[in-house]
Amino acid sequence: MTTVDGALAFDAMTRPRVQDVISWRRPRRPRPSLRGGIQAATGLLSAAVDLAVSVGSGTASTSDLSTLGTEPPRVPQDPAQPVPELPCVVVGGTAGRPAATGAGRQHLWATRDRLWVEPSASAAEPPVGEVELDRTTLALRSLALAPGEPGPWTLETPCTATITGPGTEIVVEGSWLAIAWLGHLAGWPDPGRPAPGSPDSGSAEPSGAPRDG
Repeated sequence: MTTVDGALAFDAMTRPRVQDVISWRRPRRPRPSLRGGIQAATGLLSAAVDLAVSVGSGTASTSDLSTLGTEPPRVPQDPAQPVPELPCVVVGGTAGRPAATGAGRQHLWATRDRLWVEPSASAAEPPVGEVELDRTTLALRSLALAPGEPGPWTLETPCTATITGPGTEIVVEGSWLAIAWLGHLAGWPDPGRPAPGSPDSGSAEPSGAPRDG
């Protein structure tokens, strides 16, 4: 008989991965060296053998089985819900209140029909409501690698994006995939490879910019 947890896990696995549905072109994975590939394969084989022995002896815990790989973010079943694994942290701009630090930072979330700034959860600040944004008036001005981030450009690379509109500017930080998902939902054109440095130093490369690999 299928358990509730099993049914939920099966449902999650059948939903498409975010990285497979975004309209922006994805960066390619770096090609590992021959030595690195052999070492990775050897390590994976060793881990699989150890796990098989543990399962056979009945000493493997459920948590052991979940460490074989990280499940990529998937499209929510409810289109009114954001992808919690892909937050964009507000680090500057004019939407809502000035950006805080640490746990007090706000987040920019997007769904199929909404774009909003979620208030911080810091108890040290007075509560504020969500700030709804009209994404039809907003555009991605720049996309850059986060300060101090040397690359390479991958799905997980921390990036900084500047979003502007009439009387509005929002600067967010998040993984490249988080910002690409935001841009996909907002219908913003693919900006191409992230520029180096801070977004204040210039605009992102145009859509036709050369890509890695």
